[in-house]
Amino acid sequence: MKTNEKKTLATIWSHLMFGVLLCAAFASAQSFESIDLNGMQPPKVEIRYPEETTREGSLVSVRITIPDGWHVNANIVADDFLKPSTLNIQARGIQFGDPIWPEPIKEYSEALDLENLVFKGTLTVQIPIQKLEADYDTSTTNLDFGYQACSNICLAPQTVHASLELKSLGQSSLSSPALDSPSKKNDSESLTLLLLLAFVGGLILNLMPCVLPVLFLKLFSLIRNAQETRSRLWLLTGALVLGVLISFWILAGIVALIKAGSGNAGWGFQFQNPGFIAFMVVLLSAFAMNLFGAFEIFLPGKTLTRMDAATRKEGLAGAFFSGILMVLLSTPCSAPFLGTAMGFAFTQSTSILFLFFTVAAIGLAFPYILVAIFPQIRQILPKPGNWMTIFQKILGVFLLGTAIWLVWVAFQMIGSSGAAIILGFGVIAILFSLAFGKIARPDKPFVREPVLLIAFCLILLAGWFLFGKVAIETAIKEKARIAAEETLSDDGWYRYSQKTFDAFANENRVIFVDVTADWCLTCKTNEAVVLSSETVQGLFAQADAILMRADYTLESPEVTELLRKLGRSGVPAYAVYKPQTASWNVLPEILTTDAIEKALK
Repeated sequence: MKTNEKKTLATIWSHLMFGVLLCAAFASAQSFESIDLNGMQPPKVEIRYPEETTREGSLVSVRITIPDGWHVNANIVADDFLKPSTLNIQARGIQFGDPIWPEPIKEYSEALDLENLVFKGTLTVQIPIQKLEADYDTSTTNLDFGYQACSNICLAPQTVHASLELKSLGQSSLSSPALDSPSKKNDSESLTLLLLLAFVGGLILNLMPCVLPVLFLKLFSLIRNAQETRSRLWLLTGALVLGVLISFWILAGIVALIKAGSGNAGWGFQFQNPGFIAFMVVLLSAFAMNLFGAFEIFLPGKTLTRMDAATRKEGLAGAFFSGILMVLLSTPCSAPFLGTAMGFAFTQSTSILFLFFTVAAIGLAFPYILVAIFPQIRQILPKPGNWMTIFQKILGVFLLGTAIWLVWVAFQMIGSSGAAIILGFGVIAILFSLAFGKIARPDKPFVREPVLLIAFCLILLAGWFLFGKVAIETAIKEKARIAAEETLSDDGWYRYSQKTFDAFANENRVIFVDVTADWCLTCKTNEAVVLSSETVQGLFAQADAILMRADYTLESPEVTELLRKLGRSGVPAYAVYKPQTASWNVLPEILTTDAIEKALK
């Protein structure tokens, strides 16, 4: 191994290890006592029947203790997107009246930027006994306390379940012993399990439709570099992993900044921005033209190209760029297990958030790390040859198809006028690529290329700020206005809103909610293959379920809050709400008919 190569290899992997260990150190500095699946230890709930004989008109007392540093929303809330506290008590032969809540506390919430009504500390709720049957039995009492906890952040709504424990004749106490504060060991195990889910979710991202073009690119790269030395392979792998990690850390930093500003962000939030869609269309169009052989990037003294002849080496910059592209294309998808892990991480501190993003990044890059550790895996790959020239162009078709799909996404987001502008940017990128290929030559001085690149960037920026930005913002407003007027779609799905949801819940209707986005290929696959099937439609009809679709294509605080309630950080997300128990049954990201059937029962 050459001395320079040794230094480069040591530098890349030392930076990788430093970054990973730094995230782990910051996360471990936060005591496990403050980490819990819901971010707060469950409230303690106790109930007492009157000491005298139970009779109609008696009051049952429910004592609820909220952990220090937290509060829960009152039974009435200041905004529709907040979840009020609820009490549901049942016992054989006993009919209870409406709970009598104590006076709530008015408190300004920095996380929500509004004055809210809350409960904190210990509160007592009185529940009147309206009617007693001859066979009533207080020992069958069961209680559900629904609440949404807030501190510096607001967590997803939760429910405490409790059952009766007899204390003595004429007196009984209801408590939630199973919900006592978990031990540090349990907290540690819970966090470890969630980190494992983040890793597996990142690994599965490699198989999601969004990442397939890049997966084929890396397969192509592995075949081309099959004869490389082991040290060179470690260099390329390190560059790719570094690209993945840095991209994930940038995303985590943006999420942390949005949270610090009392905003909300979910997995794949950048795809809600038409400007990002335009950037991706330009990037993928140019990269596709590179694969078609329209241009190469020539640097002084040597040639560096990402997709060169089969005998040339892939550069470190190419591997690093591939890592970035993997992340950019993977974030529309919330893979199985990843949604659960990130749903937790998005409610935690910045250090925990960075730790989860780091673990997911390692999961995404893990197959390539395995190849570096076990280079003999390369032996099962086909030998390099002339066939790779054709395969290279097929990869170009994949990437160009991805760019066209993003233009279709833009059409769904902002209409035909906005999509036409973004398509125009893609055409400019293609024309520039052709021009660049004619002008850039390895035997010419390296002068015109930088001028061309600067001119290209200036043209795109001028086009965006002079024409694109204003036109797209106008299209977004018009799209939002039309969507607000459309309550029921032609295929029988209601547009999700908290008001519409509450109306159906008050009618005791079972509600199936589909949280989707036009830029989510997994969502569209589930809709076409599962939700639209005759079998599933028959299950919905049999359950007399209301179908609601929450559109996350563009930024929506209401849909973001719904995802928080479901414990998810991004799309797809599916859940069945049953008003009888006031509970959600959250389904997996990859839908199956059996999962829907079980949830509806």
